[in-house]
Amino acid sequence: MQIDGQTVGYELAGDDGPPVLLMHGTTMNHKSFDGVRAALPADAAYSFVMMDLPGSGESTLPDEPLVIENVAAQAHALMRQLDHDRYHVVGFSIGAVVAAALAALQPRAVRSATLIAGWIAADARMKATFELWRNLIATDPKLFTRYALVDGFTAAWHEQMAPMMEMAVDLSAATLAPGSAAHIDLDVTVDLTSRVGQIVAPTLIIGGAEDRWVDVAHSHALGRAIAGSRVEVLAAGHMMMAEQPAQVAALLHPFLAAH
Repeated sequence: MQIDGQTVGYELAGDDGPPVLLMHGTTMNHKSFDGVRAALPADAAYSFVMMDLPGSGESTLPDEPLVIENVAAQAHALMRQLDHDRYHVVGFSIGAVVAAALAALQPRAVRSATLIAGWIAADARMKATFELWRNLIATDPKLFTRYALVDGFTAAWHEQMAPMMEMAVDLSAATLAPGSAAHIDLDVTVDLTSRVGQIVAPTLIIGGAEDRWVDVAHSHALGRAIAGSRVEVLAAGHMMMAEQPAQVAALLHPFLAAH
């Protein structure tokens, strides 16, 4: 789809239920929610819109640096062109930050917001981590992927996945988004301090107790900043969408159904 001169890639799935916009994390694409969708109950009826953020999948990257308000506006325009005037929004990592900005900027359109491993503004350790990502990707995408698997998942996951580690590295490295560097720029610079207090939609915040990239303290900070929000913490690392899709789905479905 063309929006303001940019191609926006997306995929549709689900039934004729309430529309739900899903937004992925840095270096990823719209398929990052596949495991969570598959873990939803069989009778869960939603109309999913899985958007590729700029520089991922089929979405083009603008010439200028990414700005959170512009990415949120693009997401809203996509939903409007798909005839969804009111919708739920669910985001993971930088997608959660975009989702929060969208909820703040479009209070009449957003029915609810689910923010998974999100943040208001990156702290010093996060910024150092994101710069490490940038350097590793530029040096060797497979080296970055190996690091991401080691640091993004829990020890329990590694015990189970050790025999398939090399396959996981190869598969994950092949899917790194072309716009990863631009995503990282946004990770580092985004600051929603002036926006999060404007969110009025019911908000579910999910953090990982073992998240080494976005400390769970950021989930609690979002909870304090967004009136009436609810914070849930899983025994997971940052990559909880892949490691614990059933646990994420078990929180997500009743929340969406209630709103």
